[in-house]
Amino acid sequence: MVDSELLAELTKSAQGYRDRVPVFHVLKPSVEESVQQARSVAALIWNEFMNCAMRPVIGPAIARMQLPHEGHVDVFEASGAIAATMRSTAARKPIVGDESKADRKGLAAVAQKMAATIAERYVATDDQLRFESTWEKKGQGVTTQGEKTPVALFEVLNAFRRYLHGLPVLGAASVYVSLGAGTEVTTWGIDWRRVRSTPFAHTAVVSPDEGAQRVLNDLWWKRPERPFSSKDFEVKSFSLGYLSHSRWHEQFVMQPAWVAVLAPRGSMSMGHVVAAAAAPQAFEPIERPTRMPRAAN
Repeated sequence: MVDSELLAELTKSAQGYRDRVPVFHVLKPSVEESVQQARSVAALIWNEFMNCAMRPVIGPAIARMQLPHEGHVDVFEASGAIAATMRSTAARKPIVGDESKADRKGLAAVAQKMAATIAERYVATDDQLRFESTWEKKGQGVTTQGEKTPVALFEVLNAFRRYLHGLPVLGAASVYVSLGAGTEVTTWGIDWRRVRSTPFAHTAVVSPDEGAQRVLNDLWWKRPERPFSSKDFEVKSFSLGYLSHSRWHEQFVMQPAWVAVLAPRGSMSMGHVVAAAAAPQAFEPIERPTRMPRAAN
């Protein structure tokens, strides 16, 4: 049975509702195309290393190109998503020894520019890229006398969200960029499924109340052994958007979904991200609820 208070809380927090939206076919690139795209973007981010022979090792689900400093560029066959890491010795030092003195506006501007560079070859007429959130990696030491040093700032990760036809594409960060010392890019990635420019259908969208019902029903099926209520979960967000599946999974349709982010409350120890079809009938299966994501990708 759905808890009425949690249902009301979800419905009240609904964002982005519209009564009809277009539905798109997803264009899946070949592995060779994805690898070439990854190589081209990596050359823009780390151009001083692109003379290295980056021969991809293609596995059953992922292709990897090795880089210096134990770095690598991974390409996910199912989605064409890219995840890259390379931390030089210089970049592993603190950005600033005292995080209170960090130029966060300057770091954000560099990250914004890099994110635009990464997404440039993906953005189509109906696409937008918007800043979403920032995470910071910090550290602090203690002297032999027991005195704490200032909190040092080591990395800043900025996440950006794709908007398609004015709606967010919900799932993993569409683009992320992490900066280390000297504003060197230490990690970056893109999860951007291209779609056909012309939608193959326009669908009605169920109301926020119906969407909330579907979300809670889906969560109940995941955990029928334990009833839950508004005392167990805090609604962090409840949004209408296009659902992008895990980068490990194939996807054929970009369809609307109601997605709820529920944080644990009280004795509950685990939050949930729950997606439910926003069309009267799903165009392809919606993924089951997953654990609430951590800050790191």
